[in-house]
Amino acid sequence: MASASTQVARILYKELVEGDLRKLQAQSNDSDTGGGARDFRFRSFGKLLPVIKQLFPQTEQVQRRRDNKPVMVDIYKGTFYWYDAAGNVQSKEGYMEPPTSARPGEGRIPRVHEYSCFDASRVKIGVGNRVLLLLIQLMDGTVWPYYAEEKTLRTPGAWDPVVAKELLACMDADRAENLAVLGFRDFTTSDRFCNGK
Repeated sequence: MASASTQVARILYKELVEGDLRKLQAQSNDSDTGGGARDFRFRSFGKLLPVIKQLFPQTEQVQRRRDNKPVMVDIYKGTFYWYDAAGNVQSKEGYMEPPTSARPGEGRIPRVHEYSCFDASRVKIGVGNRVLLLLIQLMDGTVWPYYAEEKTLRTPGAWDPVVAKELLACMDADRAENLAVLGFRDFTTSDRFCNGK
């Protein structure tokens, strides 16, 4: 049986699209006018905020521009953990920025191409194989990014059945065709959100 420290407390998840893969390769610009944003964006920020505050438990005030004026805003700070190729645990501070004036409903994890824990070189997005980014927080408070391919979630035994059922229920929910899967589940409180119907 898993120890309490290794049990999953909560998961924040979002579907990756081709543009997200380009962000990870620092090739996100779709035109020749600039470098392109290299963030993971999370819509429905207000609904995600309870779990974001758990995953990124510290706040830090920084200056940002809102409505073309400099203001101080709270950004959320935490730490990402992952295993390197040699099996050693690595960690790096991570941030969730609140919505901007231009994107009032979207939070974002900035500069994702600078984090090796987000390496998606083996991720293959295609028909019948959607991919979710998972930010998994364990009971000890550590946050571990993972990718979950739809085909493995549908393979019995490949994932914890409770986790797989939760993620697949949201993936299979009705939503607009151009809307990526997004949601969270807190196993400590039974709170959940899925952007489908």
